[in-house]
Amino acid sequence: MSDSVIRPLYAAPPQPHPIPLYAATLHAAVARNDVDELDSLICQAEAYLDKYGDLPSLIEQLKTEIAKLER
Repeated sequence: MSDSVIRPLYAAPPQPHPIPLYAATLHAAVARNDVDELDSLICQAEAYLDKYGDLPSLIEQLKTEIAKLER
Protein backbone atom coordinates (compact mmCIF):
# COMPACT_ATOMS: atom_id res chain seq x y z
CA MET A 1 0.00 0.00 0.00
CA SER A 2 1.29 3.40 -0.93
CA ASP A 3 1.89 6.25 1.51
CA SER A 4 0.20 8.66 -0.89
CA VAL A 5 -2.24 11.31 0.18
CA ILE A 6 -5.05 9.99 2.34
CA ARG A 7 -8.30 11.68 1.46
CA PRO A 8 -10.92 12.31 4.07
CA LEU A 9 -14.29 10.65 3.66
CA TYR A 10 -15.94 14.08 3.49
CA ALA A 11 -14.57 17.14 1.73
CA ALA A 12 -16.14 19.28 4.44
CA PRO A 13 -16.95 18.28 7.99
CA PRO A 14 -20.40 16.71 8.25
CA GLN A 15 -23.13 19.07 9.40
CA PRO A 16 -25.71 18.17 12.03
CA HIS A 17 -28.98 16.93 10.65
CA PRO A 18 -31.77 19.50 10.60
CA ILE A 19 -34.51 19.03 13.16
CA PRO A 20 -37.96 19.02 11.54
CA LEU A 21 -40.18 21.83 12.78
CA TYR A 22 -42.90 19.52 14.03
CA ALA A 23 -45.05 20.41 17.01
CA ALA A 24 -43.40 17.64 19.04
CA THR A 25 -39.98 19.23 18.50
CA LEU A 26 -41.26 22.61 19.62
CA HIS A 27 -43.14 21.25 22.62
CA ALA A 28 -40.12 19.21 23.75
CA ALA A 29 -37.87 22.30 23.62
CA VAL A 30 -40.43 24.29 25.62
CA ALA A 31 -40.81 21.48 28.17
CA ARG A 32 -37.03 21.40 28.67
CA ASN A 33 -36.87 25.20 28.95
CA ASP A 34 -34.13 25.01 26.32
CA VAL A 35 -33.74 28.64 25.23
CA ASP A 36 -30.85 27.86 22.88
CA GLU A 37 -32.88 25.21 21.06
CA LEU A 38 -35.92 27.49 20.90
CA ASP A 39 -33.76 30.28 19.42
CA SER A 40 -32.39 27.79 16.89
CA LEU A 41 -35.90 26.62 15.97
CA ILE A 42 -37.03 30.23 15.46
CA CYS A 43 -34.07 30.84 13.15
CA GLN A 44 -34.86 27.66 11.21
CA ALA A 45 -38.53 28.59 10.88
CA GLU A 46 -37.69 32.11 9.69
CA ALA A 47 -35.15 30.74 7.17
CA TYR A 48 -37.78 28.30 5.90
CA LEU A 49 -40.32 31.09 5.43
CA ASP A 50 -37.69 33.27 3.71
CA LYS A 51 -36.91 30.44 1.32
CA TYR A 52 -40.43 29.14 0.63
CA GLY A 53 -42.67 32.09 1.43
CA ASP A 54 -46.35 31.85 2.22
CA LEU A 55 -46.97 28.10 2.13
CA PRO A 56 -50.78 28.21 2.49
CA SER A 57 -51.03 30.41 -0.61
CA LEU A 58 -48.64 28.15 -2.52
CA ILE A 59 -50.70 25.10 -1.58
CA GLU A 60 -53.87 26.76 -2.88
CA GLN A 61 -52.10 27.67 -6.13
CA LEU A 62 -50.96 24.06 -6.52
CA LYS A 63 -54.49 22.77 -5.91
CA THR A 64 -55.80 25.17 -8.56
CA GLU A 65 -53.21 24.00 -11.08
CA ILE A 66 -53.92 20.34 -10.30
CA ALA A 67 -57.65 20.93 -10.78
CA LYS A 68 -56.95 22.55 -14.19
CA LEU A 69 -54.85 19.59 -15.27
CA GLU A 70 -57.45 17.05 -14.14
CA ARG A 71 -60.17 18.58 -16.36
